[in-house]
Amino acid sequence: MKKIYRFSIILCLVFLMKTGNSQTQVTFYTSFGNFVVETYDTLMPITAGNFLDLVTAKFYDHVQFHRIVHNFVVQGGDPSGTGSGGPGYTIPDEFSPYTSNVQKALGMANAGPNTGGSQFFINLVNNTYLNPNYPCFGIVVTDFSVVQTIGQVAVNASNHPLVNVYMDSLRVTYWSPAAIAEHPDQSMKLSVFPNPVTVNSHIQINIKSRKIVQLSIINQDGLELYCGNRELLNGFNTITFNEILKQKLAAGMYFLIVKDGNSTSRQKFIVAN
Repeated sequence: MKKIYRFSIILCLVFLMKTGNSQTQVTFYTSFGNFVVETYDTLMPITAGNFLDLVTAKFYDHVQFHRIVHNFVVQGGDPSGTGSGGPGYTIPDEFSPYTSNVQKALGMANAGPNTGGSQFFINLVNNTYLNPNYPCFGIVVTDFSVVQTIGQVAVNASNHPLVNVYMDSLRVTYWSPAAIAEHPDQSMKLSVFPNPVTVNSHIQINIKSRKIVQLSIINQDGLELYCGNRELLNGFNTITFNEILKQKLAAGMYFLIVKDGNSTSRQKFIVAN
């Protein structure tokens, strides 16, 4: 009986660790095969959230792995393919004692503190000495052999592959019920741009009919920072953050929620100041 009890406790702990640390799965469709990564939505909300936003925007489609260092890492995420490109913004460094640059881990590439953007790397081996300078925000969970094959491609003196290795596309293939994401109201298209948010960012809502909706902004702790009703017209509606928020938001991830009766649309956005 004691053995069964202990075994049950272990199973519960494993389940809690898994659901608490990794919620979203992204499938990499590459020219060398496919593999799946889980992102640490809860532990690394800014870094993982930024990556998932770029995936959703199809930012990584047809982008190559531009740097391959044998027995170290494969690196991609630069649309220019030169290693110096990015999304046009940077995000703050984010670290957790529960993540590490172990083999299979997905790390944020950078050129120094708080310079992360879209480039990432996958550890081919245990590179824990990279902690804590390079945040980890996910891990390969299936078909790591594909990544290892990519890691064996011939390269030049600058570690640029002699054969192009492309990410045909990256797609979110699983949303955990624990993640702040749900099937949105299909009649309402919601976006925040630019994201991460700047003083020039705005909310854009495209609806098919005139209606009154409730807008809310909450932080990661579930604290509601704003709630109010807004009449929207048919078509595109643009709302600036200055119109609804009188306070400066601290760096972190937030959630814009738009409700229309029983329908709800959610959009994550990042403040990186």
